[in-house]
Amino acid sequence: MNFQKYLASNAVEINREIESCLNAWIIDVAKTDKQLTDVAKLFVDRNFGGKVLRGCLVLLGYRLAGKKYTKEILKAAAAIEIFQTSVLAQDDIIDLSPIRRGKPTIYKALGGDHYAISQTICLGDIGFFLGLRLISDSKFDPLFRTRAVTAFSNMTINTGLGEMLDIELPRLEKNKTDKAVLTIHKLKTSYYTIIYPMAIGALLGGASQALIKHFEVFGENLGIAFQIQDDILGVFGDEKQLGKSVTSDIEEGKNTLLITFAFKHASLKQKKILDKYYGKGRVDESTHDLIKKVFEETDDYIIFQDFD
Repeated sequence: MNFQKYLASNAVEINREIESCLNAWIIDVAKTDKQLTDVAKLFVDRNFGGKVLRGCLVLLGYRLAGKKYTKEILKAAAAIEIFQTSVLAQDDIIDLSPIRRGKPTIYKALGGDHYAISQTICLGDIGFFLGLRLISDSKFDPLFRTRAVTAFSNMTINTGLGEMLDIELPRLEKNKTDKAVLTIHKLKTSYYTIIYPMAIGALLGGASQALIKHFEVFGENLGIAFQIQDDILGVFGDEKQLGKSVTSDIEEGKNTLLITFAFKHASLKQKKILDKYYGKGRVDESTHDLIKKVFEETDDYIIFQDFD
């Protein structure tokens, strides 16, 4: 199976389901208070423009459980994508990210002030439960549905713990190790990008725990690789193609293997550059080039590193 074709063939229908589910929610919002509809519509809009990777993995997990495509599994796929948008909305506040999916992040679009941050946090929280409700209201076998709801809840908890560790790590300089960064990658990427989407789809199809275990082994390693590549693109990529800033990771001092390797193997001069600019706010083009040069000059060690 060509996975790019698989993504392309399923993304359209998943996006239609997301649109249908969220438009129904907009009607409910308007019934509560019409003044909230513009803010709610902004959240709806920001659900589109991504790769729809996680939603497609829900469908794949369902198929691997031996089930054929059904309309109901689209709801679960939509649930995971809405969860993804909600996580990103709040993560963008934490990271002070200005752009997401080629558009201003939600809190920036709302003005970037306390009001904007407050509304974005509320929208993110609502999004988590919109996704949960889609799964809990689906017409799958009650036992399978309960297992999927539990997996969705665990996904939310583990993603939150990964975010907390990501925030905490810069405060604990002596613990900023490859192992700690990999733990963040597992919690924030492996589990909620690969493992849980596939597991939720499979559980709704009545999969055995043995199959879920296979997803965990496969997904943990693939998720780490995915995040490492994403971090490389986050510094060396093209902003127009990525749809997000290529300096924000440096500005916020993001915990990546790029920076742990660089600090571990940098010369005294290179360490002074990293100490001066990495995680110290606004980065201009010349500073960006300087940081990239340090990463490039220390990257040979990555190939031979033992992550244990």
